Amino acid sequence: MLYISIFDAKANTSQDEIKKERKEWIKKGKDRVFHEKCKEIKRYEVLGSFPLKIFFIIETNDPCALNLLSHHFGDGWNSITYPITRREIYEALEEDCTIIGG
Repeated sequence: MLYISIFDAKANTSQDEIKKERKEWIKKGKDRVFHEKCKEIKRYEVLGSFPLKIFFIIETNDPCALNLLSHHFGDGWNSITYPITRREIYEALEEDCTIIGG
């Protein structure tokens, strides 16, 4: 299943806290565990945004992977995760026409 996870650093979360958090993730081997639980992970950052905004596109059949990610980010972040599906624009348009008519 595909998911999008959106993480917004809270205004009072410093860059130093974020760097420390990243080092802890690597030090504890969570990156390895996370990659084992997921088929694919893509990470995106919004350039120039402050506070930091991060998006993950995650393909996994193990919901524990999502839990691992959200617990790691902790109290310094607001986060939300949605299940998603990939559709081309024409597919969405065809579905809209079917539902709405036309």
